[in-house]
Amino acid sequence: MQNQIFPPKKILFLTYHSNIGGGETTLLSFLSKLDRKKFKATVIIPNAGQLQKELSRLKIKTIILPLPGYLIRTLFIPGMSPTYLYRFYKLVKKVKPDLIHINHLNLVLYAGISTKILKIPTIATAHGNWDSIYFFQDLITNIFTDKILANTLQTAKSLKRRKIISEEKIKTVYFGVDINYFRPTDKIAAKKSLKLNSSDLIISIVGRLDPIKDHLTFLKAAKIVNQKIIPVKFLIVGSQKGDFSNQNNNYSKQIKNFLKLNPELSRKIILLGFKTKMPQIYQATDILVSTSISESFGLSLAEAAACAVPVISTNNGGQARIIKNGKNGFLVPPEQPEQLAEKMIILATNPKLRKKFGEIGRKHIESNFSLNDYVQKVQETYLNLIKK
Repeated sequence: MQNQIFPPKKILFLTYHSNIGGGETTLLSFLSKLDRKKFKATVIIPNAGQLQKELSRLKIKTIILPLPGYLIRTLFIPGMSPTYLYRFYKLVKKVKPDLIHINHLNLVLYAGISTKILKIPTIATAHGNWDSIYFFQDLITNIFTDKILANTLQTAKSLKRRKIISEEKIKTVYFGVDINYFRPTDKIAAKKSLKLNSSDLIISIVGRLDPIKDHLTFLKAAKIVNQKIIPVKFLIVGSQKGDFSNQNNNYSKQIKNFLKLNPELSRKIILLGFKTKMPQIYQATDILVSTSISESFGLSLAEAAACAVPVISTNNGGQARIIKNGKNGFLVPPEQPEQLAEKMIILATNPKLRKKFGEIGRKHIESNFSLNDYVQKVQETYLNLIKK
């Protein structure tokens, strides 16, 4: 008897942002490795933008449908427009997915209500503690999802703490990094490709221009380092787009004002904006820094470590899973530029330590944060839910 060939299962993804941040980067990485013999992906996005371009490059079908994400943004109350709920429901009936994957839990009501009616399994990714700040978030999540993928143990702990969400629904699956795409290469050549001086020490920060990323602490530390390390340049890589704080215009002004008041430092700062080819950035970087006030996982840290770059980060979330303090990088308290500068100088003046940290960091990512492992675990979860 010949093996029966089944058509791929249809997976409908919902994502809240049309531009690319950490959650969207993870989604793109996942879709790039999705087994297309088993699964066919369609992604609902709110608007045309950076994300649609990258999905098009991956030959993933997109549907533009703006779903208002919050009833009250400051309270993280998931939104629901009756008009768009109806439109979404009609769309789901037309697409007939086998499963819906919510990339941001604030969209859970749209997916949850529709899938309850149509009896379609629903899975959601929880990106951080903000997905479980209030009890009503947990109630909504428990009612309208069949499985929640927590990106860290801290996120899973936050989801479980009130015992409102059924514990068997929560599964911790750390995000993965494509270790073949993010890999070490010749640093001098990488610097030249970005038109950087090969003799300059490059210290970079990667992340959208958002107050939560606290670039001002990075700049204050950079000012201290610049007074002691002459051949140094500081790269700020990230877009203003995708910020949900509604403060990014003022925040950008704060950064520009700081640089205006510090002209010596300003000459050493390079603002690169949004970049799609991130390995090139990491490969040209000698030290990567994250100053986030709050961070659930720290994707840029994992990507940089995969490129054998030593990393320094604030220690206020899942970063300790990526950075083993004193072994492949350093952890420092948030909003402490003096302590950050001290660690930056230690690495800046010790190339052997940078090399050692980089090599250990690469091995740590290979062993613990492989993208292939992440994709396999999520695909297995899909199949289990669909079978049920």
